[in-house]
Amino acid sequence: MTEGTPERPDSTPPPLPAAPPTFTAVHPYPTAVPAGGKRGRTLTVVVAVVVLLLAAAGVSWWALAGEEDPIDHVEVSGGKLITSDSDAYEDCDDTDEYTYNDCDADTDETYEFVYKITNKGDGPANYSVIVNAFDEDGDFLGQTYIGSAHLAAGKTDADKSQFSDYSELEDERELSDIASVKVAYVERVALAN
Repeated sequence: MTEGTPERPDSTPPPLPAAPPTFTAVHPYPTAVPAGGKRGRTLTVVVAVVVLLLAAAGVSWWALAGEEDPIDHVEVSGGKLITSDSDAYEDCDDTDEYTYNDCDADTDETYEFVYKITNKGDGPANYSVIVNAFDEDGDFLGQTYIGSAHLAAGKTDADKSQFSDYSELEDERELSDIASVKVAYVERVALAN
């Protein structure tokens, strides 16, 4: 070659290997480091922190949910069937075109009971209560709703409530089939003030 021209590399390919290359596994995640290494200590610390957080959450839930069941705040008693004549309505009128105020001879029946809601919590609350009616055999007949709004802590709301002709009873049963009432569900919503 001459001095001014660059040397060319050899254009012949290298010789082939005697055997194909062996496969080397590539792991998508790092391999485990022996215990006592830096990663082992980090993993132990992470697991300990998670366990402590779960324990703290469980204790918090237990402490906050430790309030007694609100169903214990409500009592119902004194259920009885009351029958009255519907023509006792003093403003009844059969001479007008309306039917809501007619003087019919039917008797109006209601199953009346007394309820008492006592706020046993620390602050004011609203109460929504479902009361179920049962027959002599203990079979469910129907339900009605009662409630109390903004009941102060330690205070009691007592009154009468009823199942009336407008109450929907199971299997077209009658109000006279009601033998007892029982509190089925109570929702207590604590208020801020």
